[in-house]
Amino acid sequence: MKTKTTTAGKTAKIIGIFALACGLLFTGCAKKGDTGPAGPAGTNGTNGTNGNANVKSKTIFINGSEWTNTSGSSTVTKLIPEITTDIINTGAVLVYGEDTPGKWTALPVAMTSTAGVVLSYNYSIEAGKINLFIDNNTTTALTAGDIGNSNWRFVIMSGTGRLLNPNLKYNNYNEVKKAFNLKD
Repeated sequence: MKTKTTTAGKTAKIIGIFALACGLLFTGCAKKGDTGPAGPAGTNGTNGTNGNANVKSKTIFINGSEWTNTSGSSTVTKLIPEITTDIINTGAVLVYGEDTPGKWTALPVAMTSTAGVVLSYNYSIEAGKINLFIDNNTTTALTAGDIGNSNWRFVIMSGTGRLLNPNLKYNNYNEVKKAFNLKD
């Protein structure tokens, strides 16, 4: 069965839709009231004003036999894809060696062994890798036993992380860990 819509019917339909739209428009708007109290301030961690979501921490175990030892120097290279050209140009890579379980020392650092040998630990970075160095004040090549097995922690951050935290003691891993909410 076919129904015929009249002009009056069309007008009534348009008025009905207009009334419905106006009703939704006005009931959807809230009455302006007093401003509520300010929320709590953020913390200076990854979710606060000085945080940076682009900070990564990575721990690598290096066996003493992985080092290449020559007279007065030892080196090892590790692949770390998180070290990009952008990180090299605008960010930072921090390196910490584990002295004793849970105690991290920032590089560069020099230490004297019980035998009186001065060991200078340092590093360099390239896109995708890090080079660790141990220089000593003798002409003797270190051995795998001299170096031993060790854990190394790398913190890789974009340029904004360091800029937003100018007073952070970057040589203290525990402070860096706390500021950037890093997981071990």
